[in-house]
Amino acid sequence: MGFLKKDSDFSSGEHFSVVSAECYFQGTLSVQGSLRVDGTLEGSVDNARHVIVGTDGKIVGDVTAEIVVCGGVIEGNVCADMLEVLAAASIKGDIRAKKMIVEEGGRIEGQCVIGGAEEEEAPSDPKEKTKETTKNEK
Repeated sequence: MGFLKKDSDFSSGEHFSVVSAECYFQGTLSVQGSLRVDGTLEGSVDNARHVIVGTDGKIVGDVTAEIVVCGGVIEGNVCADMLEVLAAASIKGDIRAKKMIVEEGGRIEGQCVIGGAEEEEAPSDPKEKTKETTKNEK
């Protein structure tokens, strides 16, 4: 994914936070940029742009972010625009995402709601909407 490559452009204003493999963090973490977890984080992650959980990473708490890539363990609810569950990953909690990709071997234990609310309410055929409007107008 290119996260924290040697040639990363830090002048873009993007903020990167890392919970390294030797790290243990407890509490709510409000991140406005990107977060990579290779250690253990006990608590919620709020407002993040990207959250990447490495293969040895673990989050015990809810995660709210635009994009979540899980290669380790998340024990909590996940709310994201895009969720990617890698082959070695495990998520125990409810998921609400606009889009989701699950690699073979990825495990999810909980309820999943995929797609936006607008998609559920919109008629599948635009002509149906026109027919409903004309019926109501008569």
